[in-house]
Amino acid sequence: MQAKNSKVNVDGHQAVIGVQKKSVAQILMERNALVLLVLLCIVSTIISPLFLTSGNIFNLLRQQSTYMVIAIGLLTVMLTGGIDLSVSSIAAIGGIMCAIPMVEWGYDTPLGLFASILIGLGCCVLIGAINGFLVSYLNMPAFIVTLATSFSVQGVAFILTNGAPILMDFSMPSSSLLIKFGELSDPIFGIPYPVILAGLVVILFFFIMGYTSFGRLVTAIGSNETAAYLAGINVKRYKFWVYVISGLLSGIAGIIILARAGSATPLTSTSDYNLSAIAGVVIGGCSLTGGEGNVPYTVVGVFVIAVIGNIMNLMSLAAYPQMIVKGLIIIMAVLLRSATSKTLN
Repeated sequence: MQAKNSKVNVDGHQAVIGVQKKSVAQILMERNALVLLVLLCIVSTIISPLFLTSGNIFNLLRQQSTYMVIAIGLLTVMLTGGIDLSVSSIAAIGGIMCAIPMVEWGYDTPLGLFASILIGLGCCVLIGAINGFLVSYLNMPAFIVTLATSFSVQGVAFILTNGAPILMDFSMPSSSLLIKFGELSDPIFGIPYPVILAGLVVILFFFIMGYTSFGRLVTAIGSNETAAYLAGINVKRYKFWVYVISGLLSGIAGIIILARAGSATPLTSTSDYNLSAIAGVVIGGCSLTGGEGNVPYTVVGVFVIAVIGNIMNLMSLAAYPQMIVKGLIIIMAVLLRSATSKTLN
């Protein structure tokens, strides 16, 4: 499609303004993640008749609830041009510090469950705050800080559990309530409760990042940190809070994992949450240098990874080849993002 010129009156004079119409190819390039997700769903349906069954879909949604929550936290960090490699370890410690009060401290009432959740989330917020302080106020590289935090928190997780899972006691009201949350679905639509919680997080941050000054300023910092600083934006404060948010959401994911598994284990920290969540954010269009990305397409990116993993599971592909595929997908996503930026510019 050609650019179309239009005339407007400015103080009695006519000015010609070029209105650029986007071609179909440009539109598809801008929405490559959504196009990829649709194509994957079509291919998956052809490959396996089990893909579109309600059981598989709800299972897929339940599995991705934790990845979704972690990815939203990562998005806020990556919009500033940072990275958080400690999300898996934080999720592990969140589940552990929620389980310990219920199992070992005798918090065996519904009120005890609430207190245990607060303790778990509080620990995760504290770790996120440490990350944020070191990155924003001490100007340390986010990659190094969060990698070091990941190792440190992973060590703490193994010390707290002695390397063994903390099993929830089904006879205790607090443990029973949490496990029911992880297993049951709402009685009307049959949507698993963890999926509903993840959906609420997505909706909340859709409005925060898209319609509040916080979201706009975080994006502005990632676009040009120096310009944001010169414009009077407290860059350090906003960079600090995105790491706190990432820690909080990782903690929520850790408690969802605890509810679904019925046990807390430090092995959560060695899982692929870092890889899959970062891949989802990048595939969703978030720039690794910051300033570009949004919540809806992050959701799309997470489900691209989810559908690929789901169809490989339906095909009985082993876990280790799946890790190779996910690694290649991240590389392809970065290349595609770079190609898209050059084409649109």
